[in-house]
Amino acid sequence: MGELLQRQAVLHQMFQQYDYGMKGELTVFELQNLHESIRPGGISIPQVQASLLYTCVTDDSCDPSELFEALQEMDRRYYLVQDFRWEFALLDREQRDSITEDQARFMLEAVHGRLFSRRKWERFLQSRPVPGSRISFAEIEVDLCNIPSREEVEMEKLQEEREREELAKKLREMKEGEERAKEMARKRLEEERKEQEATKRRQREEETKRRKEEDDKKKKERLELIRLQEEEERGRKEAEEREKARRILQEKERDRGIEIEEVQDALEVERELKRRAEQLEEQEKKEAEKNKNVEDEIEDAAKKEKEAEEAARKAREVAMAAKDAATRKQAEEEEKKAKEKAKRAKNTRIRKQLKLAIRDRDRDKIKWAVKEFKLAKLSDDDGDLAKGERILAVHDAEEMLRSAMERRHLEDLDKAIEFVKKKGFDVHLPQRMIEANKMLLRLKRLKRLRDEIMNLKQSTVAEIRSYQKPPKAVHQVMIGTYLLLGVGEKETKDWKRMQALVGKTGKEGLKRRVLQCDIAQVSIPMAKRAKILLEEFDLDEVRDTSAGAAVFYVWATATIDEVEDMQERKAAGETLEQIKDAKRETKTYKHELKSGKLTINI
Repeated sequence: MGELLQRQAVLHQMFQQYDYGMKGELTVFELQNLHESIRPGGISIPQVQASLLYTCVTDDSCDPSELFEALQEMDRRYYLVQDFRWEFALLDREQRDSITEDQARFMLEAVHGRLFSRRKWERFLQSRPVPGSRISFAEIEVDLCNIPSREEVEMEKLQEEREREELAKKLREMKEGEERAKEMARKRLEEERKEQEATKRRQREEETKRRKEEDDKKKKERLELIRLQEEEERGRKEAEEREKARRILQEKERDRGIEIEEVQDALEVERELKRRAEQLEEQEKKEAEKNKNVEDEIEDAAKKEKEAEEAARKAREVAMAAKDAATRKQAEEEEKKAKEKAKRAKNTRIRKQLKLAIRDRDRDKIKWAVKEFKLAKLSDDDGDLAKGERILAVHDAEEMLRSAMERRHLEDLDKAIEFVKKKGFDVHLPQRMIEANKMLLRLKRLKRLRDEIMNLKQSTVAEIRSYQKPPKAVHQVMIGTYLLLGVGEKETKDWKRMQALVGKTGKEGLKRRVLQCDIAQVSIPMAKRAKILLEEFDLDEVRDTSAGAAVFYVWATATIDEVEDMQERKAAGETLEQIKDAKRETKTYKHELKSGKLTINI
């Protein structure tokens, strides 16, 4: 009797301890906390609800009289879960914390034996969010621990028997209907077959008549076509020479028009960039003025943060040394307030540091400040995070643009310029964009010249090769062309050797080598020598001597201009290695923007 009273007293004490709302009953979550204090880890909420369903009046609360039975049921499920978890892990050989639907069914059948409910299992599969996916332990743990009802199983068997009888009846009716449909279809097919045979006979007769008429008509058309083709061939040959001259003139006029239009567009872009750059510079000056005292604000925030952390530390020491609950609670509250104050001061410091980094345009500081801003999970109320990330993106875009300009690859440079425009970074890089656009125009012109060479007829190239004693202008233009392609002057001074080079085809062919010419690989001394050779003549002189040589003359002079421009950039220290020194270059650009010394040359 004493032991029973003692157990009731313990249960009453535990009930009072976990009845947080003093409602006179324990909720599912309160009961879970109580059981977890007894059994390490406890059981899941669904298991608690299932225990209440077995032992209590309702499945969402437990009164004092039901507590002991509820705890016993939860204990039963607790120990079953431990065993079932081990068996689940044996099936989960891939260690994915899940098993297949077949493995889950096997496990349930092994646990419930003859009382396993197939219909209940099918309802479970249909209710899953993703049917067919692997099953976690949490999905089946409650069913594993539930005690099946023999009455439910018998009811399911009777239901299945009724369903089988209804299915058999439907199958018989379907079979009879199919037989009737087959007979009707057979009769219909027979009628259709007879009709199709009659139709085919009529079609064969009509086809024979039509073919005869078509053969006669085609014979007349063929004779007429031969006569027209002969007349057309004579007219084509007469117009071919006129069209050739006209096309050449139109292409040259078109290229000149394209170049003029591109230059005009570039000038307009430069003027617009200058205007936008001035607006941006004015805006940045205002922001810099607004944040001129940000260093003092950072220092003040850091000081407050340190003081708050020190206050929190002292409060924590007082709480640890406290001998009564009231003193400890007061110290803990003071520590909590001090920590909150330190957090606010830290967040203020982080925001101000980002403002300072943005004001100074220091790439490394911005990276560090953005990283700390994100780690603190602060809201971007002032838009400083977006500004900082945009400045970093502008630096990356400028490096990409410089790299493309250094390589002088038309497609890469065009993509880099379009990327900068699309992102709206061109206003931050006005001078670089102006230089890039100018280089793009030159590279496009050089490409058009290469295309013109590729479109040269073989007869035009053969004309150059056919000279036995070539004019001086033709010989020197071809020497200059091959110098740019890497062939020494000694090999081309003799005209017979030059003829052999011009006559090569395939990979070694002249047109192919011009197409594959990489400006970055052109020798500077050879380019200078080619320039000397070509300076003796102007385009009109060469064109009057040989139209084919004139095409190579234009390409060679344009290539020399690009080589000289590249050499000037290298002499100014603008190489890929220096481009990688982004920090120094970024500071210089920032200083130019702040001091108002940014210049845009047209």
